[in-house]
Amino acid sequence: MNIKSAIFDLDGTLIDSKTGIVNGLKNAFSSNGLVVPENIDIPVGPPLHDTILSIFPNIEENMIKKITESFRDAYHKFDLPVSKPFSGAINMLKILKNTGIEVYIATYKPKIFSQKILEKYFKNLYKDVVTPTELPSWVNIYQNNCTKTDIVRFLVDKHKIDCSKCIMAGDAISDIEAARKNNIVSIAANYGYGSNLTNADFQANSIYEVFEIITNYSSYNVLEKNVV
Repeated sequence: MNIKSAIFDLDGTLIDSKTGIVNGLKNAFSSNGLVVPENIDIPVGPPLHDTILSIFPNIEENMIKKITESFRDAYHKFDLPVSKPFSGAINMLKILKNTGIEVYIATYKPKIFSQKILEKYFKNLYKDVVTPTELPSWVNIYQNNCTKTDIVRFLVDKHKIDCSKCIMAGDAISDIEAARKNNIVSIAANYGYGSNLTNADFQANSIYEVFEIITNYSSYNVLEKNVV
């Protein structure tokens, strides 16, 4: 079976954005009178609302809104300048496009920001990017009311993607779950920021391994796990 479509998560899968996001969040917390405890590791990948709650579980919703606004105001200073594609990511998308595989991006990153980073490094290398703001269930930018499963399902319906000929790569449990619930073969991007991705159909420790899995998928047994 040949792959016709490939869906990628963005942060931690195609781009290394941890430094910018972590520094931006620390600045946003500081601007609102909060200091992250030294023993806390700021997670990268989940929706911003969920990340803030994971660090300050008893924080009020109004303060989450203020932190979110502070973080997004500082995006150009912290996130965009230091976020870079993982080694091999640009070439991978070029080759996939040239071989006729349609590339899509499914991300929690707000579209106003994801489009900037995609335009900077991956211009004309993907067909579409879908973020929560496009979904009918989306309410506002301060709360996470759309799952990655919802995002991928919207993307599949929007472009009439044949899930039996699609593969998805991501570095979070939500990515693997989104692929499974949409009947899409999954690749765990273990070089990213997530963990416990053992339920993925395939394991990849680099962009090069992601590329190898996609391009050689027709020769794999779908039931064979952890082939790389």
